[in-house]
Amino acid sequence: MFSSDWITLTLDYDRSTTEFSGDDADRYTELLDLKDDYEYLLVLIPALSSSAAVTPYIQKDAEIDTVPIAMVVLDADATGHFAHATSSGGGSLGVIFRIGATRFLRLYCDANQGADRVFYVKGFNRVVFGT
Repeated sequence: MFSSDWITLTLDYDRSTTEFSGDDADRYTELLDLKDDYEYLLVLIPALSSSAAVTPYIQKDAEIDTVPIAMVVLDADATGHFAHATSSGGGSLGVIFRIGATRFLRLYCDANQGADRVFYVKGFNRVVFGT
């Protein structure tokens, strides 16, 4: 297995600047650069001020103003998808997302957060490839 180091990723709820069209500081984390392309992302979800579905939003580049898009993985029979993990306000949840050879991403909470939230993330691949 090949993995990144643990990286902290912050949702700064009182961030005053808009980074991309549609940005919402109460819901999106800062932009994350995993430093390589990874197939999977392990996310340790903290306690949240409002229960939320947490979804990885991917980007094709490292530009702050690039609008991220939700990463969706179809299931085996293509009748549904695995897009997110729902977290209660209690947190203490580890989730593995399939991110499809992505390097740049943000996490999105579908409910406003009333305080800063710090997520711990680690990209990994089942086999060694990349740089």
